[in-house]
Amino acid sequence: MHRLAQALYWSFGILFILYFIWLNVGIRMGVSGSWMWLVAGIVLCVAGFMAGRHLPAGVRVAWRCLLGLGVASVLALEGMVFSGMNARLPADMDAIIVLGARVNADGPSLALQHRIDSAAQYLLDHPDTVCIASGGQGSDEPMAEAEAIRQGLLAQGIPSERILMEEQSKTTAQNLRYSKALLPAEQAKVGIITNNFHVFRALALARKQGYEQVWAEAAEFGRGALPHFMVREGAGLVADFLRGNL
Repeated sequence: MHRLAQALYWSFGILFILYFIWLNVGIRMGVSGSWMWLVAGIVLCVAGFMAGRHLPAGVRVAWRCLLGLGVASVLALEGMVFSGMNARLPADMDAIIVLGARVNADGPSLALQHRIDSAAQYLLDHPDTVCIASGGQGSDEPMAEAEAIRQGLLAQGIPSERILMEEQSKTTAQNLRYSKALLPAEQAKVGIITNNFHVFRALALARKQGYEQVWAEAAEFGRGALPHFMVREGAGLVADFLRGNL
């Protein structure tokens, strides 16, 4: 039994560490939250080393309880995240809000590009819907995220008069708070365009802020990095709950 546990700890520990390296080498150095995989990998490797040692019964029980609680919490949070990953907008939105994401030196990140593409398709299919491009400029971004969204929509044939700009927000909660003031009517039907892993939290934040008629469109996201962003999103749910945003 100890050998099986040791093998599992080592296997998952090494896998998590390799995934951390891939995120920072294969995607981008300093991917937000990627340190979680490194810490988890180190902890599991240490657990694998300790599994072969004779430890007091109390220590073993405490570790197993802590590990079980952690796994159960992650599964519960990921269940919430997963529940929004296939969301689709109805056809009669008065406005859509495109939530900002990172802008790289050479243009929108993959996550943001998917949001732009989904928004452009919806706007082309529904010519009476207006769009709010939402997102400020980070210290390491060449332009405001809202401006990158605007440029991307213009390039796909969306007229500039259908695009409203919100360029002050730094978080999802701020995206929704500041965008609310730009809605065409107080009781407008609103669609939120964001990546699939982000839908559940975005909708929960919107409802907390008083959006009464709100739906979401789950834009695609790259499969390789998806596990990381799903786990990070679970941590985001906890953080927003503690801040009183949910």
